[in-house]
Amino acid sequence: MKFQHLWLAQAAKETGWGTSRFAQEGNALFGQWTWSGDGIKPAGADDDSTHKVMKFKVLQASVKAYQRNLNTHSTYKGFRSARAQFRDHNKKLDSIVLTEHLDKYAETGKQYVRILQQIIRQNNLEDFDDAKLLPESIDLESLI
Repeated sequence: MKFQHLWLAQAAKETGWGTSRFAQEGNALFGQWTWSGDGIKPAGADDDSTHKVMKFKVLQASVKAYQRNLNTHSTYKGFRSARAQFRDHNKKLDSIVLTEHLDKYAETGKQYVRILQQIIRQNNLEDFDDAKLLPESIDLESLI
């Protein structure tokens, strides 16, 4: 099974490299919002704000929620289509190209995409594509 540097870049961005309150208190690796579930209210949010950042008991649950989000939400249909085209043509997935379809993931849009691409490039995250997970680790293969 391979790590994909796209999800690694997103987790790094969303958690401030693991330092965010959301990551430390709620195992939230991807900054996903909720309006009805268990979550952590963002600091500085006004009292009328109804959203929270999803909170998880374990990291694996955060990864599974992220996977479900990308694989089912209508916002990421273009992402799934681009991923399918790579697979249909037996090409290696290109995270830089796939990030182009994540401009709706954050309120900052295209700036968010540029930041993800910068994280991937500056940290040589492509090096992690051939890393192997232990069998008891999280199943991340279907993320990307």
